[in-house]
Amino acid sequence: MKAPRTTSTLISQAEQDGWFGLMYAQAAMRSRIEAVLMERHRLSFSAFEILCRLKDFEPQPVRVLASQLVTVSPTRASRLVQDLIDEGYLVRGANQGDGRISLISLTEDGRRYIQTVARTFEESVKTFFADPLDADDIAALTRIWQKLEAAKMSQADGRIEG
Repeated sequence: MKAPRTTSTLISQAEQDGWFGLMYAQAAMRSRIEAVLMERHRLSFSAFEILCRLKDFEPQPVRVLASQLVTVSPTRASRLVQDLIDEGYLVRGANQGDGRISLISLTEDGRRYIQTVARTFEESVKTFFADPLDADDIAALTRIWQKLEAAKMSQADGRIEG
């Protein structure tokens, strides 16, 4: 897909093409992986991301969980969490320190399910991302991500002005 053209004076055409290329690559990878997750497990990529975040750290308040998600808005996260509770993969419990906050955890069925789904995810990442690239490509993407993350941290420290 070709990037749209603008007459911007702030960024070059190559910078614009690079930006849109990054966005197209992200959308394509997510779409391909989600198609496999849906076909094999009837699970959206967004719901998978919620399960993965809980697998690594639970219990969590929905609000904290939602703030960590890349592909899900906080409003959608609440709905997906409820769907996963209804399906028996998550459970809502009380926060002993603050009764106004409910904590979300995986159920035993949820732990087994995420192990199976995680294998499908890894196979898909290998097929659609790792296999078409070589080690230099992956290293370049890692360096790019680290530079963008460092720029974010510098901006947060007030060192970059917009």
